[in-house]
Amino acid sequence: MLLILTSLFLLGKWHFQTLSYQFSIRPYWFIPKVNNSQLKHDLWACRQQALRPHTFSIAHRGASMQFPEHTLEAYLAAAHQGASAIECDVTFTKDKELVCRHAQDDLHFTTNILATPLAAKCTQKFQPAILDTQGNIVKPAQAECRTSDLTLAEFKSLKGKITWQNPKAQNIQEYMYPPFWQWRTHLFSHTGTLMSHAESIQLFKQLNKK
Repeated sequence: MLLILTSLFLLGKWHFQTLSYQFSIRPYWFIPKVNNSQLKHDLWACRQQALRPHTFSIAHRGASMQFPEHTLEAYLAAAHQGASAIECDVTFTKDKELVCRHAQDDLHFTTNILATPLAAKCTQKFQPAILDTQGNIVKPAQAECRTSDLTLAEFKSLKGKITWQNPKAQNIQEYMYPPFWQWRTHLFSHTGTLMSHAESIQLFKQLNKK
């Protein structure tokens, strides 16, 4: 496991033990690739230090390099890795509820909406790419799904996924899921729990984060 989260999600409530902060596996993949230097020596020395939250450690959309952004899982991972503040960008649903999303019109590439019946409610349905005989893009694959297309209950029924849209996609599966980069894992790529703004406030208070 990359992380050990000391939290349980049960009946809509979050219950926490004291977090012990730790790096994810990423630094131990990255540091050996750094050229031999004082910097590399200093980075390795950090392994011996006790970790603690820092004021300047702010989780941008949660721990979104490994987990789907603005999801419960990304927020918990950020807290576990020592962020002192966690970000919930806010937009609104069709029934005027506030939810955690970076943009009003990003559901088609940050959630699984296109693979669900709710795709019928999107502002623009999926259209495959038009390619020339050499495979170059004549017209990129397109879709547009907004939080304002959905009620809060519909929004909460979706799953967050790693941010991605394939402009050459010929079908929804190709559009939604990338051939992952080396530094990303498949484990958490499309199982994120979406959150309302109110839920994020409750969570951050319980985590004692700004």
